[in-house]
Amino acid sequence: MNVIIEIIISIMILIGASLSILAAIGVIRLPDVYTRTHAAGISNTFGVSLLLFATVGYFFHSGEGFNARVLLAILFIYLTTPIASHLINRAAYDTGVPLAIRIRDQLRSVKKDEIKERKNIIIKQEQLERARQEREELEEQLDWDLREEKIDQREELEDIAREQEETLIELESDDSEQEIIELDEESDTDKKE
Repeated sequence: MNVIIEIIISIMILIGASLSILAAIGVIRLPDVYTRTHAAGISNTFGVSLLLFATVGYFFHSGEGFNARVLLAILFIYLTTPIASHLINRAAYDTGVPLAIRIRDQLRSVKKDEIKERKNIIIKQEQLERARQEREELEEQLDWDLREEKIDQREELEDIAREQEETLIELESDDSEQEIIELDEESDTDKKE
């Protein structure tokens, strides 16, 4: 019985390894994205899952117990790899990656309309973005001009205030000079008397 289980585990390892090798060869040799993701998605999923099942069987048979983490890894591989392959193929198809083999593509006419709509939406978004940037630049320029205008007004007000102050000082100095002259004349007249 032990020999039969070991043979089954060995066969699972060999099949899993060969499927993984076929997946690697398919990724290298196949002509386009679609067939490459198909090879990687299907062959590698089955190859890795057989290797992990063989791992679970080996450790269970050797008496080390049942490892649920490996079964969870198999579950996640079955959930994620086909979805990832599908999304890669869809993204390639949506961006217009050509097929290696000439086939009748019935979905292309529908996709062309969607692609045109997307391009129009992208163009509109770019135009809106450009308009927003121009508006921001104009607002910044307007703010800058307003600041410069305020600075100029403030400088003009300061110049006017300075001129008024200077004229007041001159008037006061003229008045004080006049008073001094008058005082001097009075003192001269007092001295003469």
